[in-house]
Amino acid sequence: MNKHKSASEVVAERVQELRKRQGLTAKDLAERCRLIGALGLTASVIANIESGRRDLQGRRRRQVTLEEWLILAQALHVAPIHLMVPVDDNARFELTPEPPTPPHGLNREGAGWVREWIRGEAPLSFTNERIYRAEVPAEEWKSRERRQQEGLEVNKKLLEAFEAAGLLPKPKGEAGHEGGEAESNG
Repeated sequence: MNKHKSASEVVAERVQELRKRQGLTAKDLAERCRLIGALGLTASVIANIESGRRDLQGRRRRQVTLEEWLILAQALHVAPIHLMVPVDDNARFELTPEPPTPPHGLNREGAGWVREWIRGEAPLSFTNERIYRAEVPAEEWKSRERRQQEGLEVNKKLLEAFEAAGLLPKPKGEAGHEGGEAESNG
């Protein structure tokens, strides 16, 4: 049977991984949380989040709350999305903790795609794109369009600079290349 990880399980694994990578104990992380203003995230609470102790049915006894997720991301100096979704784009992310009935495969997406969805950049494969795009705030659209236009302008300037410096390959058949006309000397 395929083991489906809940979002809380992924967050718990990432918290533990990042905490250890940063050389922190659960007590150190709890102190960071306290300084942020999250007095309830004690070392024992963090240990319980990370361990994911199971009940008799094999379910986590303690899920990570939305508030804890945001606080832990802040305390670990990472974007919340990088606690929730695996950083490996090839990893499959379980959108639901149980397989769908009947099975159709739509409860799993590539981690990179899920990060784009969470950021509001792209809908998931089974999402109604019209509804998805309709809920983007107008100012966000303007900001995206402005960034895209600025990016196009920067790319155009870079292309011009590369061309002026002779850093772009010349198309075949152009003077000086195989199959082209010889340059004249005068």
